[in-house]
Amino acid sequence: MELQKVERLARLCETCPKMCRHVCTTHVVTRSEADTPNERSSIAYRALLRGYFFPEEAPYMYEKCATCGLCLAWCETGIDVGEIMLAARVDLVNAGMAPAAAAAVQRNVQNQGNPHGEPASERYAAIMDEFQALPNTAEVLYYAGCDTLYRQPEIAKAALKVLRAAGVDHTMIKSGEPCCGEPLRLMGYIEDFKATARKVMDGIAETRARTVVCTCPSCLRMLKEVYREHGIEAPAGVEFLHMSEYLLRLTASGQLKLTTPVHLKTTYHDPCDLGRRQEIYEPPREVLTSLPGIQFQEMFFNRRDARCCGAGGGLAATNLELVIKASKTVVNLAQDVSAEVLVTACPTCKTSFHRQTYKLDDLKTMDLIELVAMAL
Repeated sequence: MELQKVERLARLCETCPKMCRHVCTTHVVTRSEADTPNERSSIAYRALLRGYFFPEEAPYMYEKCATCGLCLAWCETGIDVGEIMLAARVDLVNAGMAPAAAAAVQRNVQNQGNPHGEPASERYAAIMDEFQALPNTAEVLYYAGCDTLYRQPEIAKAALKVLRAAGVDHTMIKSGEPCCGEPLRLMGYIEDFKATARKVMDGIAETRARTVVCTCPSCLRMLKEVYREHGIEAPAGVEFLHMSEYLLRLTASGQLKLTTPVHLKTTYHDPCDLGRRQEIYEPPREVLTSLPGIQFQEMFFNRRDARCCGAGGGLAATNLELVIKASKTVVNLAQDVSAEVLVTACPTCKTSFHRQTYKLDDLKTMDLIELVAMAL
């Protein structure tokens, strides 16, 4: 079983006093002892010992974990329950026991190139004018990602506007940007994930870019770290950056000038894949606080301790009700500091928080790049 690779983690977690339950994205919502990281690890470990899962155990592997890393941040023994869940999902896929929602994500990526099942032909629809004007090759490749292009296209519009304003030689994958494959990995379809990863690297090579910039932290993590763990290497000499890192570079060099005041009271949410998983904490804050006219106040839980938006780990596909409830935790923290704008740097997080803030008069959700575009 794939779980054998993480057997030590699962066994250690199974005997733990469960302090991580106080920060677990799922347990904070449900308050059920059955929904703790410890209990999920126990289920996985018992399945490993017997050599198979019972059907009723599968939902605990798919519907209860955001793979957000909060349990790892609070775990004295350094156990990443998310990794245990991902291994369990591979075993469930191999056993033909993946839930319908997971299988739907796999079909969507295979058939349409995105986890949402939106038509592949409409991937660039919202930015078509800007996209068509881009060259085939360039020094910088903007890799937008599925959630940006299909759910938050205003992020892509803002990103392209800022790159143009800075005079950056940039492009996108003209032959069609493939999904980074993270949804496949999250659902346990590892071989499909690897095949998609190879397509992405081929697409990057086509552009001859030396720098790849992502507005999606999950895409960045896949391209920069996870592909390599699965034996898929990037073209030689290519650098991978989150948009916040690249913006900081552009402003520090004077290539990007931000002169229009943005008179808003803001707070910043650290996306799990950008913060805990890649430890990119300061660049977004430095960019945000450099905007003329901006006011900024930290939420109580920030950086390593930042709460998850709820949509990680594929939960937006397998347990949307939990996602909606979990997102309110962060929105409440933003309201506690009287923010007018909850700023994040992840399209998935933005979608998650917007489900709460669209109905509020005094708080809205924006991506960092949208505020930068306002300051041009």
